[in-house]
Amino acid sequence: MATVEAFAIAGLKIWFWSNDHEPPHFHAKRDGEWEVKMHFLFDPSEMVEVCWSKKRPSSRTLKDLTALADQHRAELLEQWESIHGI
Repeated sequence: MATVEAFAIAGLKIWFWSNDHEPPHFHAKRDGEWEVKMHFLFDPSEMVEVCWSKKRPSSRTLKDLTALADQHRAELLEQWESIHGI
């Protein structure tokens, strides 16, 4: 597991799995509440995939994650490729 280096959001864990699959994405979670995959190369309206949730992520949190993923696509892809040996 590698922490996303491009940005952080207080209260969230944001990471890549080193043995994860295509398409490029990272995971974000609020412990005990929810986890999402963020497909950062997709259109912002299609980036979020909810993995599980006891309490749905707030729209503000999802909006922030989407905006930051969109803003940092190049850095995220560079880190994804580095982790996956591409």
